[in-house]
Amino acid sequence: MLMKIRDIEDLFAFSYVFEERSFTKAAKKLGVTKAAVAKRIASLELEWNTQLFRRSTRIVMPTDEGNSIYRNVQTVLDSVKDLEASFAGSEEMEGNLRITCAAALANRFVAETLGRFQELYPKIRIQLIVTDSLLDLVEENIDIAIRIGKTPAASLTAKRLFANQIRVAATPFYLQTHPKPEKPEDLFQHNLLFLDMHEEVSFINTKLSLKDLKDNRRFVSNDAASLIKQGLSGKAILIRSIWDFQEYIHRGELIQILPNDLLENFGDIWMLTPISRVPSRRVKGLLQFFEEETNKIFNL
Repeated sequence: MLMKIRDIEDLFAFSYVFEERSFTKAAKKLGVTKAAVAKRIASLELEWNTQLFRRSTRIVMPTDEGNSIYRNVQTVLDSVKDLEASFAGSEEMEGNLRITCAAALANRFVAETLGRFQELYPKIRIQLIVTDSLLDLVEENIDIAIRIGKTPAASLTAKRLFANQIRVAATPFYLQTHPKPEKPEDLFQHNLLFLDMHEEVSFINTKLSLKDLKDNRRFVSNDAASLIKQGLSGKAILIRSIWDFQEYIHRGELIQILPNDLLENFGDIWMLTPISRVPSRRVKGLLQFFEEETNKIFNL
């Protein structure tokens, strides 16, 4: 479908109706009449030969086509705002950002860091898509993906935040009631908690891998939060990414053990953007902000 645009205000009208689910509220934002907004939407529907909204007396809902078009329209409008800001010499950022990451990353530091970014730039609107699935950034119109892995795909521009360090820890109670491990081989005498995906990780100075220790797990889960909860209960030794339990170390709820017998890193934490897309000021600003904030949080 060839989408002709005669007036950028038509796109703003569409965007506001989509977001507010109301012609009246959209008209108020634009400073025009409800009839003027309805006329602009009708003009777009005629030009694009598709219905954008389903109207009722109580609510306005976008059609499937409207939902799909909205993401593209927002990209256009954000580019317009960036262009206007550059000519005006404005340092203020505004517009939309779509971010995706796994639940563990969102809960531990991503959501909080995004909140601090919005405090600095209150006109930025953020949509955080939390999923363990690897979304197609172009197809899903994602600005930034925060992921754990090794070398990112060539189709992505990558900024490395920090190494995904795997560390060993236990509660003070556990260490008071069990012999403290002095070397990696001592872990055979303990109940352990770690994810299946980390089985191939080995201690750097020995040939011992977590796969060798998997029979020492009495509680197995693919959910990192559940493993940490079990570890905090004092029932086992936790082997997990340090960023996921560092706050408990700082509070004294967990104590790192075997600090001189390091495990291999399980990849790195990356911020990824589509290589085919020129990053906006918002994207560049958020990339830099995350780099600075994670340096502070994790003492990198």
